[in-house]
Amino acid sequence: MKTFSKAALISASAAGFLCLGCFFASPDTGSSAYVPGATCGARAHDKKNKAEEKVEFPSAPPGELDKAKLDAAAWAMGASYSTPVLPKSGDLEDVTIFGRAEATENQMVDFILRRNPAPSLSCTVEEIVGYYYEEAGREGIRADIALCQACKETGFFKYGGDVTPDQNNYCGLGATGNHEPGARFETAQLGVRAHIQHLMVYTTTRRPETEIVDPRYELVIERRPDIHGIVKMWTGLNGKWAVPGTYYGQDILNLWRQAKVPDGSPTSLLNASEAVRRAPNDPNAYIRRAVARFYAGQTERAILDYDKAIELSPSAEAYFDRALCYEVLKDLAKAEADYTAAVALDPMMPQPWYNRGNLYLLADRWQSAIGDFERELALNPQMADARVGIGLAHAKLGDYEAAWKDFYTVTNEIHDNNEAALENQRIMMSAVKKK
Repeated sequence: MKTFSKAALISASAAGFLCLGCFFASPDTGSSAYVPGATCGARAHDKKNKAEEKVEFPSAPPGELDKAKLDAAAWAMGASYSTPVLPKSGDLEDVTIFGRAEATENQMVDFILRRNPAPSLSCTVEEIVGYYYEEAGREGIRADIALCQACKETGFFKYGGDVTPDQNNYCGLGATGNHEPGARFETAQLGVRAHIQHLMVYTTTRRPETEIVDPRYELVIERRPDIHGIVKMWTGLNGKWAVPGTYYGQDILNLWRQAKVPDGSPTSLLNASEAVRRAPNDPNAYIRRAVARFYAGQTERAILDYDKAIELSPSAEAYFDRALCYEVLKDLAKAEADYTAAVALDPMMPQPWYNRGNLYLLADRWQSAIGDFERELALNPQMADARVGIGLAHAKLGDYEAAWKDFYTVTNEIHDNNEAALENQRIMMSAVKKK
């Protein structure tokens, strides 16, 4: 029994979730600007209600499950990635920790709010961004990428693991697992300063310009001479800052690429058109203008630019971004084809695997969806929405024990209070038969 419409898929921020028991409304595709982050209003909850409704969810069903009730359930799924990706401006392996920021402070504020409209912070979003640009700028660290690292560590300031928002600990300092919350800082700015200082102790033997507030700074110098002052690239943090952290640096840099995309302002559109005029055979110029047009709500014109970029030089980024346009236009067949082209060109790019998995869910292609979500998790093990998608597919296949374990894994092993996972946990708990 189908409990959802497959007529359309909302293209929204992965911070939200969608309900498989209601009709999905796509963003306006007219002349007004597309605003990412919309979610299915029928099942959206504010943070206060979420906290009140959170249920205890054990590692296994505490009783027999009412399978008829679960068969008719309206499951929740994570929303798709909705931020276009710019082409790589060089090899990710060559991006240094020291350097100048490329994204502006306004871009970083907008990027954070697109992914989490209500960050858990002891200050405003504008202030936290300002602290990163001040502290990192003083020391010569790339502020925009350091902020992307904080977004990765905190889940865009949603938290959900051992570290809590009141600690002002934005990079997991001292949080070594086993419910160890790690360091605590009196103010948000001191927390940012500690993060930047910890990057410095990995990257240079030069002492910071400010008094040391990083509680592990001296420990690294004393106990890890193999790291102190050695790590020069963001990808060099792999297996060192995070363990195993195989793609830790790449994940941070992928967020950075998303943060740098142009907005839909008249200035961005004008600059992007001028870049195309100056370099009419540069595919990247067309992609940048397409992104600006996408955010300005000019979806069809954005597709024309992506068409030209692909004609000049096919890239995974162009195919992925064009797929987002097709989702806005509700042409899911073309979106799926473009996601497929993207993963063929760059299997290490996580976004198209996840988005195509969501399309497979809507098409009742449960095993295919599981395969794509597993590829996403291989690249990004902390991607809670991908684990939710696997759980949802298991539920639709009637394997409720596996689905139960998947939803448990999100909150208890990935440590993400993911809205879709919590919604599905409530569904499953309500289906436990009373003795």
